[in-house]
Amino acid sequence: MKKIIAALIIAPFILALVFVVVLMPKWMGMASDTVSVGERFALSSSIKSPYGNTVKGSYQYVFAFCGDPHLQAESDGFFPQLDIAVREKRASFVIFGGDLTYLGKADEYRNFVNHARSLTVPAYPAIGNHDLYNGGWESYWRYLGPSSYSFYGGNAKFIVIDTASGEIGVKQMQWITKELKSNKQPLLIVISHMPIYGGSHGRDEFPKTEERTQLIELFEKYGVKYVLEGHRHAYVDITVHGVRYITSGSFSEGILDSGQRHFLLFHVYGPNVSVETVNIETGVPIQYRDGEI
Repeated sequence: MKKIIAALIIAPFILALVFVVVLMPKWMGMASDTVSVGERFALSSSIKSPYGNTVKGSYQYVFAFCGDPHLQAESDGFFPQLDIAVREKRASFVIFGGDLTYLGKADEYRNFVNHARSLTVPAYPAIGNHDLYNGGWESYWRYLGPSSYSFYGGNAKFIVIDTASGEIGVKQMQWITKELKSNKQPLLIVISHMPIYGGSHGRDEFPKTEERTQLIELFEKYGVKYVLEGHRHAYVDITVHGVRYITSGSFSEGILDSGQRHFLLFHVYGPNVSVETVNIETGVPIQYRDGEI
């Protein structure tokens, strides 16, 4: 009898644990994609990139960088504010730092693509962890193309890497090395969804693995000037051994970890670059906010 009573007491806890670990992510529509970073890179290598070069040869230009739109199927997000700033500041292109969608659903991808195309300038995306939910990789490559690619903007080479799973993989690391080594532009800029250095509130988002160490060494060896990052939902600006790691806060109507919702404008004049923060909303206290990312 005691064993039966004990089993009855324990059973609800076991069921609750199963729900939290197994069923809850699926119930919330947040089951992660099972496609590995190696498989994503292999397919990316076989896809012709739709992203051409822009403002070719110019040493004076402006571009925007937006972290984590998290766009849902029926939302405009903050694209109207972005479009106004792009027009007023005469930005030449926009880069999105991953988590383009909220749950990786096809209708969310379609909505993002429609909004990106509505901008008056080219848009360059990176892939984020939210973009992998619900088999999102299938929609990503069909709608947006490769998750690892490079392009030239003005006097800079931009290298977009796939860190959505918190790992790089052997083949992508070899490609990153080759892309860095072959650079001949005065400015070298890397785009990564997960921050390599994003230590706001004592956290680094990219796992502290051998791959992270290798990336840092490569960035320093080949003279990367900026690493632009998302994921953190908070503005962080850290310079380590000459490499400036900038995490742009949330460009989303959802979770905000600290500061104000915003995006960044980079003003390039030859070798000099200044960063302007464009706040989307006002009256938000600058404090840490817990939240799932």
